[in-house]
Amino acid sequence: MPIGQCRVFHPNDETLIHSTCHKTLYPNLCVQILNSYPSSRNVDSRGLALNMVDFIKLRSIIVLNKIHQLQQEATGKFKDALDSCIGHYNDRILKGDVPQAISGIEANNPKFAESAVADAVIESYLCDEGFNNGNSPLINENKAVRDGANIARDIIIFLD
Repeated sequence: MPIGQCRVFHPNDETLIHSTCHKTLYPNLCVQILNSYPSSRNVDSRGLALNMVDFIKLRSIIVLNKIHQLQQEATGKFKDALDSCIGHYNDRILKGDVPQAISGIEANNPKFAESAVADAVIESYLCDEGFNNGNSPLINENKAVRDGANIARDIIIFLD
């Protein structure tokens, strides 16, 4: 195979992840998440932003799965709060924010993408707030979505 067709690891691949993550609210978490995506070593900053949006998507699916488990025995206001969370995650984050963020990144419209991931942060907060006295059974899962969305937002801001 000609050398021009080989993929050689460059220290700059790892440096891009670290230098990008250093600009975020949670640099260590950012590095951990992006390193979990093998493609992060072969992409530019837009690719890193897309990987963070994918993280938001995957974590949102985890939240929905937990909601469906909790709904099996839920009643009353607790069930209403879970139903509300389904709307925040399924209708708004997964069907709205994630596609909008991807579209904005791919179309070189970072403001559009930034707006979408900022909304994902809000939607995860609203899910938690639907439970009485802040007793959300989804607090850890919602925090993971928020943290990922905040990191994605920080990366997207620098795409301009």
